[in-house]
Amino acid sequence: MPTLLVAAPTPLSGKTTVAVACARALAKSGTNVSLERAGDDANADSDRRLFSSLGSPSGDSKIVEVPAGDLSAALREHDGARVLVVATPGTAAEASALAQSVGEALAGVVLNRARRSDAGADYEGVTELAVIPEDSQLAAPSLDAVAEALKAEAENFAEDDPRSLGRLVIASIAADPGQDYFDRTRAESVIVRSDKPDLQLAAINAGAQCLIVTGGLPVLSYVLERVAEDETPFLRTELDTKAAVEAVEGLYGATAFSADADRLSHLDELFVDADLSALFATAG
Repeated sequence: MPTLLVAAPTPLSGKTTVAVACARALAKSGTNVSLERAGDDANADSDRRLFSSLGSPSGDSKIVEVPAGDLSAALREHDGARVLVVATPGTAAEASALAQSVGEALAGVVLNRARRSDAGADYEGVTELAVIPEDSQLAAPSLDAVAEALKAEAENFAEDDPRSLGRLVIASIAADPGQDYFDRTRAESVIVRSDKPDLQLAAINAGAQCLIVTGGLPVLSYVLERVAEDETPFLRTELDTKAAVEAVEGLYGATAFSADADRLSHLDELFVDADLSALFATAG
């Protein structure tokens, strides 16, 4: 079966993102693709669960995400496979070396989290197949990862919920700007103090898709009733607002890729110009 290995020189380079993007783009062009995750490194189990929910169980071709680093074992196991290397602005030199090491098996390089100045980076003659720009929606952590980092009591979402943290807005602590503030800032997720019930309700009324309440004080019953009625993901943490923001900020780009419908649609848009027609041309 034609096989493509998705590799990177370092962990958290975006291999899972690229594997999913390739599979979806190829499927839209008529190529039935299965997704697999090799290895037992960090995030392997969560990636397997993700792939099983997205990929065809038996495709005409196969995309395999392999652990970061040396590809010798993976190439021995998947004889004849081609290799797609994922680079980031900080790993260009290492990605070039990895790409050169696989010789004729190389399909090309995808530059992930690219800044505008990174487009067209030099990979010593290696074909750059696609550029995925730096994007907060793709880098956003899952709700489950946020709850864990905040040691939060979580309601209205399950442990394996694929949803990720939307556009994050911090509620004002100096004044009550009301619903208009959250409307103007297009807030999708809101961090708000536990002693600010009016702000909590304003965020819910503005359509916030997640409410993170800090400070550990009791939340008023009418807020809890609205949260339950709207089934809004709700996280209560003992951390103060500053500590909560710092904890959440550290998760961006540092957690496993999660795939809710909005994120997948956004990924398709970012990957729309990638020419992947030749990825499996000489594989098998």
